[in-house]
Amino acid sequence: MKNFFSRKTSLSFMLFFSMAIGISMAQTDDVVIMDSSFPNSGGLIASLPINVGLVEANTTATLSQTLKQALTKNPDVKSIHLFVPTGEKSFTLGGQIYTADTLQQLSSEVFQANSDVTLFVYSCSLAKNNDGKALLETMASNTGFNVASSATCDNLNEAIVFDFSIRPLTITSNLFE
Repeated sequence: MKNFFSRKTSLSFMLFFSMAIGISMAQTDDVVIMDSSFPNSGGLIASLPINVGLVEANTTATLSQTLKQALTKNPDVKSIHLFVPTGEKSFTLGGQIYTADTLQQLSSEVFQANSDVTLFVYSCSLAKNNDGKALLETMASNTGFNVASSATCDNLNEAIVFDFSIRPLTITSNLFE
């Protein structure tokens, strides 16, 4: 009887271990890109749902390189969540400031295969004015992504609803809901 219990316990442990490995290696539809200077980056990382890929932008990578890295990490990605410091008409990633004019460097041919991706920009200022909307529209036209942001939040501590997007959204809530 003792032998049977040990085998049963061992088999249960192996099954549990196999499931845990399978779940941890599973691909997800979401990838987070976070600028290394994003406020409370430690809290953001700690609160990410399980199995969400994370790309932390450093000072040497461009936006194009960072987006490619996110897509390479998970080729089945459907949603990229961008956490970067933003202003009313710009955002900062990897120490570089991006405006509608500087986003001309992005090439839609590079991202053409990923036209079903939505890029969620976590900002409470970009979608509130014409310059910010122009930046989001330029990002969408130069990547082929649907780009979404919030026009109604006042700060990132409140619930963000993506009420501005280039194309209609199927999901309007944020990553944490």
